[in-house]
Amino acid sequence: MFRFFRTILLTALSGALTLTTVTDFWDGYQLASTFGRPEDPSFCAAQPNDWEYAAPFPQLETRTALPALRVVTYNLHSGLGPRWRAFAVRTEVERNLRNIADRIAEASPETAVDIVALNEVDFGSRRSGGIDQAAFLAAELEHRTGHAYTVARGETWRRDVPGLEVRFGNAVLVRHSPLTANAQRLEDTPTTRYASAFPTGILDRVLSEPRGLLQVSIRFFGEPVEFLVTHLEAFNPTRRETQAADLLQRFVAPGRTSILMGDMNTVPTALTYKRPHLAADRTHDVLTSGDLTDARVVAAAREGTDDLSGWATFPALSPEWPLDGSFATPDLVPLAVRVIGSDESDHRGLFVTYSWLTPEAKSAFIRWHEALRRRQLTRLMDCDLPEQFPDKERVLEWLKANTGFVSILAAIGQGSRDTH
Repeated sequence: MFRFFRTILLTALSGALTLTTVTDFWDGYQLASTFGRPEDPSFCAAQPNDWEYAAPFPQLETRTALPALRVVTYNLHSGLGPRWRAFAVRTEVERNLRNIADRIAEASPETAVDIVALNEVDFGSRRSGGIDQAAFLAAELEHRTGHAYTVARGETWRRDVPGLEVRFGNAVLVRHSPLTANAQRLEDTPTTRYASAFPTGILDRVLSEPRGLLQVSIRFFGEPVEFLVTHLEAFNPTRRETQAADLLQRFVAPGRTSILMGDMNTVPTALTYKRPHLAADRTHDVLTSGDLTDARVVAAAREGTDDLSGWATFPALSPEWPLDGSFATPDLVPLAVRVIGSDESDHRGLFVTYSWLTPEAKSAFIRWHEALRRRQLTRLMDCDLPEQFPDKERVLEWLKANTGFVSILAAIGQGSRDTH
């Protein structure tokens, strides 16, 4: 029953966060993050996107001997459709899931999708007709494509109240035999005394839920690849930033081809400054502070556009925010990045086609990403850590201890603002 009331409270708060003038309390209010709040959000929002500051996007040669790798990430909303609902009858849930299977199959009609990352999956929950939704989708995709998919599940919470039973979490559908599949818990205890100003205390405990990471490794035409699927914290920026730092530190190993997918509940920072009440969120900076590159940002840089609206996935009925993302190590470059779906869930899905880079192209891609990371750090210093920022040294230590910016900070010296 606690989870039922929590869901109602989450929905009410989500609506309040989406609106800019619900009450005087929300008007102009900004949730703090690990870095406090932006000193001047309007100044930062007016700056060009980070990739416009970085070096020109390089011409990249791909390895023709290896097939492209096709991935999809999709938040199912437990099969309940595009609007909030406490439950739905089984026939309606099955219809929504079949429509999602159609969208995934249509995304790559000639060669079936290799990996499907799923968030908000019910594994036999009363509210959604008792369906194991991951297994149902795998069967539907096999029917459409002729390819069998192995299912890996990562349950994040369970409710055993009679009549209100729920099993819920993340899942991965794999078209290739997985070598390993492990579900892990993400740590979300901040390592700095800075914490989100709201929610706090009992309200924070009610709103937050356990977050997990599903780790699946395969061998793709002889190449080992690791897939990381997660669904990060929705309301507390500090908790979300800490989860992002935890997954980078524990699960993205140097030299290993990896793809991180899922509903990150964050957007590229160029858009973050424009989100009501969430301008302080730097989760995207943390996620891309090391080896991982955001497929949407790479596509924008390659196409020379400053508009990310074409990759918005939420809310599904009128997409505004690109919450669902795919992030890969620099031996992979995204060639196609597009949104799929319509009203089958409260999110739309994201489809990405990755190609493998030659060693020379990989080196050029790494140099471009290094320039982008330096620009990100410059913006963080200018917008979030000005000279007068209290306990600036403590936050710099957090960046060095928890993010991929440590190499840049070490090179320039702690506290230096000359990060160009």
